[in-house]
Amino acid sequence: MSAGKSATILSMNPRKAFLFWAALGCVVLPPGPFLAPVALAQNKWSRKNVPEAPLPAAIVHARKAFLLNGQTTAQDLTKNGNMLAFDTLFADVKSWGKYELVDSPRDAEIVIELQYRPYSEGSRSFGVYNPSSNTVQTHSVAMAGADFALVIYEAASKEPLWSVSDACGSARSVRNQQKEVIKSIDRLVEGLKTRTTPVR
Repeated sequence: MSAGKSATILSMNPRKAFLFWAALGCVVLPPGPFLAPVALAQNKWSRKNVPEAPLPAAIVHARKAFLLNGQTTAQDLTKNGNMLAFDTLFADVKSWGKYELVDSPRDAEIVIELQYRPYSEGSRSFGVYNPSSNTVQTHSVAMAGADFALVIYEAASKEPLWSVSDACGSARSVRNQQKEVIKSIDRLVEGLKTRTTPVR
């Protein structure tokens, strides 16, 4: 570097000179002060740093609940999912013990409705090779999934108070599909338990 250019750099504003040498790689920047804002931003976006919104008091303080099995139009999925899901919901809420399950919404403070929300993911094609004819046969399989949802209403006014959904996992065999249904309902009830339990 020439003497004239060195003199020009020395006459720079100290901040500009520092940035110049940093750009040339001649200055090692301490990571702490520069990376701290990034770390803070990442922590801010973490789920554990987002407090849970409180549930309506009617749900937290209710003592009697009526469980409602919501309607669904997905008959092919219902035969292996919907009734099992409702049976699991009934068993989970009953064993929980927070709510007394009643036989009529007229006797309840809240109504907990189980909804089954199927959706289509299109179709997937695959080929099967036939060695006898030396051909490939193409097959198409419809891909579908479903969300289970709990929608909680105030029994007297029938106004919706709160809802939550869970994506049910998919499986090929009926037995494994049933396992996914049970696990999905378990997650919904556990989430409701957590939110209705006072923080100590």
